[in-house]
Amino acid sequence: MTADEPPSESLTLWEKLSLTWLVPLFAARCIKFLLFQRNPSLHWRQNLALALLKVRRATYPAKYLHLQARRVPTGKAIELYVSQHPNIAHTTVTVPLPPASNPQLQNVPPPVLHFLTPVTAPGQDTDKKTTLLYFHGGGFVNPLRATGHMPFILSLHKASAAHQSIILEYALAPEHPYPAQLIQAVAALSYLLTDLSLSPSDIILAGDSAGGQLVGALLAHLAKPSPYAPQVEGWKDERDQQFKAAVFISPWASMQRPGGASMFEKADDKWDYLTEGQCARYQELWNPKVDEVWANLCSFSGDGNTKQEVEVWGRVFGRDGQRAMVEKTLVTVGTAEVLVDSCRRFGRDCVGGETVVVDRDTPSTDLEREVKGRDVVTVECVGDAHVQPTLDAAVGYEEGVMMRVMLAWLRGV
Repeated sequence: MTADEPPSESLTLWEKLSLTWLVPLFAARCIKFLLFQRNPSLHWRQNLALALLKVRRATYPAKYLHLQARRVPTGKAIELYVSQHPNIAHTTVTVPLPPASNPQLQNVPPPVLHFLTPVTAPGQDTDKKTTLLYFHGGGFVNPLRATGHMPFILSLHKASAAHQSIILEYALAPEHPYPAQLIQAVAALSYLLTDLSLSPSDIILAGDSAGGQLVGALLAHLAKPSPYAPQVEGWKDERDQQFKAAVFISPWASMQRPGGASMFEKADDKWDYLTEGQCARYQELWNPKVDEVWANLCSFSGDGNTKQEVEVWGRVFGRDGQRAMVEKTLVTVGTAEVLVDSCRRFGRDCVGGETVVVDRDTPSTDLEREVKGRDVVTVECVGDAHVQPTLDAAVGYEEGVMMRVMLAWLRGV
């Protein structure tokens, strides 16, 4: 049994036939975007990837896009990618879950961990202890997309000189809404710390979008255990325990509260493929409890952080003389993405540290100086869309701003 499964529904014959006339419309819209609406801050290959995603979502029916996105589950996507790259050793482990006391949580499937160990080139440095634990994005609704996620994760693996990278294959909403993913992440970390005897100081936690939310939720659970999952086995509540690093890539940090202040009030999604409507739809399907810090990392109430958030993030990132649970932390956000305001707020009010702004014209030497070696930093990448590095990786572009920032920072961890 896998943690996520392809949808059982399918398109009707009429729905399939109606797609044919959309092909020329899709092509025409892509050409229009590239000629007249492209993002001037991005390379043409980045604009091409952005056009394909943005126009595709604007052209095809939501049902078709949903079915296409979930056609290949995370586990199968990883297996197919690895089969085409024989230099990557791949094994899986299904982690058993403890019995759930809440009947509503008894159908949460056991998570699957995918262990990746790329063959290192002669002379390439690796840290035999470092493990990169990665949580993929997709609004907790869509699986990992191998064309973008896999080369991106492997780039992070190389930059951090990790011995192994582990991808969590978690269950998807709406079949498995909140807090299923947190329960699975807790079980996964417990397995690494107990069964594999890994030390937190050798683990880098990283995730994009919803995966970034899951990194935060897991850390919040360590600081203030949620009622949904047991405490992480192997984690000793001692002030000297620290994870090596945490990396939040365009994290989905804030949930919209009914009638509350808008988390999009300053956002300009002209050049982002993700929209406010899609964020709202993902939240509806995932169904989080917006008054809980394990779901809503950084509230957008307009009154600053809640008492619970101050307590949790003070413990996680070290405030008021407390020792942080994470030695080093990076938050990245693109200035063109719809989540820019919530990411800024998470970096400023929850994580702390400095904020640095870099753009396409920032020389590599200046970029290295700005981000490398900073223990806690939020980096705003001018012109980048939501999780821009996965788009860049999909088209083989390695000079994107956010990608350069992340690789430079990880080389200094």
